[in-house]
Amino acid sequence: MISQFEQYRVENGIAPKTIESYVGDVKGFAEYLAGMGVDDPADLKRFYVASYKNHLIDAKY
Repeated sequence: MISQFEQYRVENGIAPKTIESYVGDVKGFAEYLAGMGVDDPADLKRFYVASYKNHLIDAKY
């Protein structure tokens, strides 16, 4: 899924550094979800996003 996200950005002419940043952010979120035991990252819930946001705040991002 992440490679499809990246390819879509490439096809739409997004700058390579921007794509690199976006893909890194998405990978970080996917890794966080996996650590929470979420099997399908496409099955997003508001709780996951809020939890990740709190995680980033706690980590001083």
